[in-house]
Amino acid sequence: MLPPGVAVFPVRTPTLPPATHTNSWLVGEGEIAVFDPASPWEDEQARLADALIARISAGERVRWLVLTHHHLDHISGAVALADRLGQIGPRPAIVAHPVTAKLVADRVPIDLRWNDGESWEIGGRTLTGWHTPGHAPGHLVFQDRDSGAIIAGDMVAGVGTIAISPIDGDLGQYLASLAQVRALGGNVLLPAHGPALPDPEAILSYYIAHRHQRSDQIRHTLSLAGRSTANELVPRIYPDLPAIVHGVAAAQITSHLRWLREHGQVVGDDPGWEISH
Repeated sequence: MLPPGVAVFPVRTPTLPPATHTNSWLVGEGEIAVFDPASPWEDEQARLADALIARISAGERVRWLVLTHHHLDHISGAVALADRLGQIGPRPAIVAHPVTAKLVADRVPIDLRWNDGESWEIGGRTLTGWHTPGHAPGHLVFQDRDSGAIIAGDMVAGVGTIAISPIDGDLGQYLASLAQVRALGGNVLLPAHGPALPDPEAILSYYIAHRHQRSDQIRHTLSLAGRSTANELVPRIYPDLPAIVHGVAAAQITSHLRWLREHGQVVGDDPGWEISH
C-alpha cells in the first residue's frame, strides 16, 4: 500500500538485469514532483508524458522532475519530459543534488539544486532530501515527513541488487549511507527498481550485514587463493554466475577489495591483491 499522494509509474530502461524498469515516483496532489523520469526510449517517454498530461488536464501541475542520481537509467527521460510538458503549460524544473548537477551538466541542465537536509513542499507533502553517497557521488533519498515513506533511489532494490562501481561508487560511503537511511526510521522504502519494501530497518540492516559478509568472504577467498586479480576471484566468489556478467561481478569485488585495503586487511590494486601481513 502506497502512502496517500504517492503513485508509481515504472518505465522500461537499460538497467542492470534482472531489473527491466526504473520506477518514476509521482509525489503530490495538485502539484506533482516526478522522481527519476528515466527512460531513453521514445515510446516509454511518451507513456509517462501521456499519464502526466492526463493529470494536467484534470487541473494539476507537474512542478519538478527530480533526479536521485546521475546514472543513465535514472536521468535519460528528464529533458524530453520537461520539453513535452513545457509545450502545454509551465515547464517543470529539473532538480538534483549539486554533485549530480556537475556530473550531468553536458546532458541535462539542472534548474534547481536540492542540498542535504533541505525540506521542500510539493502538493501537500513535505519532503526532506538527504545526501547518501556510495552508489553514486550525488545520490539523494527523500523522506515524506507525514507518511514516513522514503524514496530510496538506488540505496536498495525490490528486484536485483545494488552495484557499487569502483568508477563512481565507494563501499565505505555506501555502508554509512545505509546506516543514515536506517536512522531515519521510515515505514516503507520506495526503491527505483521493483516493489515498495516494508520494514526499512530490517531491509537496511540486511543490506549492511550482507556487504560485510561479502567482504569477509572475499578476504577469506583471497587468503586461500594467494595473490589474485578481481577477475580471478569472480568464479570463486560467484561460482554459478553466467560469464556475461563476470565484468560486473569483478567490479563489485574490486569495490570490496578497496574497502578492505582502507581497513588494512589487504594490499595491492587491480594488477593483483593479497592479504596484508
